[in-house]
Amino acid sequence: MKIQKGTLADLLSKEAMEKLTISSVQVGDVFRMHLGEEEKVKGKNLGDDGRNKYFVVLGYDWEGNAFGVILIDTNINPVLPQKRKDMHYPLLASKYDFLEGVNRFVDCSDLKVISGSRFVQLFGADKAKGTIHDEDLSLIKTAVAGYEDASPKLLKRFGLIEK
Repeated sequence: MKIQKGTLADLLSKEAMEKLTISSVQVGDVFRMHLGEEEKVKGKNLGDDGRNKYFVVLGYDWEGNAFGVILIDTNINPVLPQKRKDMHYPLLASKYDFLEGVNRFVDCSDLKVISGSRFVQLFGADKAKGTIHDEDLSLIKTAVAGYEDASPKLLKRFGLIEK
């Protein structure tokens, strides 16, 4: 029997590779990827097509093939309305090595959608950074579901509230 050389991606169809990648993602996983217009993430400088952002996976819609995610910010944007500033959950660098010594904030006021195909396009083994601890994840999910301006449709879609 001759052994084929190459990567797993070389041996699997694109569809099979997407399913394998997507099925390995768990609620609470943290990734850092270049997000852009499709995810409603603006660049910091004129002409930028987005920027590298940490985000937490909060749910997956198998029918729609999409992830519900929230961003992790280094600082709370001072121009946000106070009710959105109040929806930032602190992540302590002392608890999460992937934060590289910098405390950050999870924006629980802005549930975003990343399509499965876009996620696979952006994905790489180096993009997975860690996992949010259960106690923090529970509080984050409660905050996202309780935000007064959250879309009930999106919350249901990603399993954050009952259907």
